[in-house]
Amino acid sequence: MRKETMILVILTILVSNTNAMVISNLNDAIKIGLENNRDLKIKMLDIMTANANIKSSLADLVLPNINATFRFTTLDPNTLEKSISKISSLKIVTNIFGTMTNIGFQTEEKTITNAFWDNYSVSGSITYRVPYLIPFGLDVGLNSYLLQIKNKELSELQYQKAVNDYIYNLKIAYYNYLFAQEFSKIAIETDKRLEENLRIAEANFRAGIFSDLELIRARVQYINNKPNLFSSQNNLRIQKANLLTLLGFDISKIDEIEIIGNIEDVKKEFGQISIDFDKEKQKIAENNIDLKILKKLEEISTTSKNISLSANKPTISLFFNYNYEFKKTNNMDNERAWVDSWNAGIQLTIPLSELLPISKSYANMESADYSTEKARYNYINTYNLIMNQIEQIRLKYNESIENIKAQEANVQQAKRALEIVTERYKFGYSSSIELMDAQISYQQAEINLLSSWINYINNILTIKKLSGEI
Repeated sequence: MRKETMILVILTILVSNTNAMVISNLNDAIKIGLENNRDLKIKMLDIMTANANIKSSLADLVLPNINATFRFTTLDPNTLEKSISKISSLKIVTNIFGTMTNIGFQTEEKTITNAFWDNYSVSGSITYRVPYLIPFGLDVGLNSYLLQIKNKELSELQYQKAVNDYIYNLKIAYYNYLFAQEFSKIAIETDKRLEENLRIAEANFRAGIFSDLELIRARVQYINNKPNLFSSQNNLRIQKANLLTLLGFDISKIDEIEIIGNIEDVKKEFGQISIDFDKEKQKIAENNIDLKILKKLEEISTTSKNISLSANKPTISLFFNYNYEFKKTNNMDNERAWVDSWNAGIQLTIPLSELLPISKSYANMESADYSTEKARYNYINTYNLIMNQIEQIRLKYNESIENIKAQEANVQQAKRALEIVTERYKFGYSSSIELMDAQISYQQAEINLLSSWINYINNILTIKKLSGEI
C-alpha cells in the first residue's frame, strides 16, 4: 500500500509539472535570452540598415546617372498665328502653239508654318562622375562609400558589445539566483536548528534541567531568525524575477518556470580558472570592445574629414546626350518627321567657392579634426580607466581567493563547534548563550564563504568581459 502511494505521489508531481518550462543550465538560459532580447534585435536592424546604406552608396558610386525624358508641349494660338508666314514665288509658264513658243510668268503664294500646336520629343542622358581623378585623389562619392563601410563596422561592434554586456548581465543574474538559493538554504537550516533547540529547551525545562530563562532565550532565538528566513526567501524570488526579466519572460509566470543549477558545479568550474593578469592586459588592449568602438569612431572622423577635403577638389564627369524630336526637316516645307541627334563630352568642375578658407568645406574639415582628436582622447582615457580597473580587480581577485581558503576552514571549525555545543546543550551542559554564539558563528561563516565565492566569480566574469571572452 505504501509503495502504491509513493507511485501515485510521483505521478501527481510529474503531471503537475507537465506545463512548467525548465531552464536546465546557463547555456540554455543564454540561448533563450539571445533569442528573446529585443535590444539585440534592434542592434541587428542597425547592422542591416548600415548594409543597405553601403549598397546605396555603392550604387551612387559605380552607376552612371541615366535619365530618359518624354516631352509634349503645346503653343498658344497667338504664337501659332505669328509663326505663319507667306512666301511669294515666280513660276515660269510655257505655252506652245504650233511652231510658236510663248513664255510667261505666274506669281504663286505659299503659306509656311514655323510652329505647331503639338510638339513631341524624346531624350536620354548618361553622366558618369569619375571616382578617382589624378592628381586630386579620391572623389566625394568614394569617400562616402568608405564611410558607410566603417559605419557598418561600427554597428557590428556595437552589436557585439550589446551581446557581451547582455551575456555578462545574464551570467551575473543566473549565479545570483543560485547563490540566493544557498542563502535561503542556510536560513532554512538555521530555522530548523533553532526549532530543534527550542524543542530541546522545552523538554529540559519540563525535566527541571533548564530554567525558564533558558527557555525564553531559545524562543527568542527562534523568533529572531524568522525575519532572516523571510528575507532570504523574498530575495530568492527577487533574483529569479530579475533573471526571468533578462530572459524576456512574463513575470506573472514566475511560478511556471523552473531554473535548474548546482552551485557546487559552479564552484568547480570557476575553481579551475587561473587568471594571468599580465596576459589579460594584453588581451584587453587587443580585444576590448569599448576600445575597438572608440578606435572605429576615430577612423570615422578621419574619413569624414576626407569627404570634406574632397568636396573642394576638381571633379571630372563624362556625359552623353541623345535627342529624338518630331520636327520640320526643311524650312520651306510644312511636313514634320522624327529626327535624332546626339552629343558627348567631358566636363571638369572646379568648386572655386569651396577653395576659400571661409567655405563650408574648410569648416567641416575643422569640425572633423576636433572629432578625431576627441575620439583619440576618449580612447586614451578609457584605456587608462580599464587598466586601473584591472589593478583593482587583481587585488579583489587575490583577496577573494584567500578569503575562500580561510572561510572553508572556518566553516568546518564552526560546524564542529556547533555540533559539540548542541550535543552538550541537549544534556544541559551548555547554556543557550553558548549555543547562540556557536549558531551565529557557523551561520556567519557559511555566509562569508558564499560571499567570497560571489566576489571571486564576479571578478573573473568582469575580467572576461573586458577581454572580450565572456
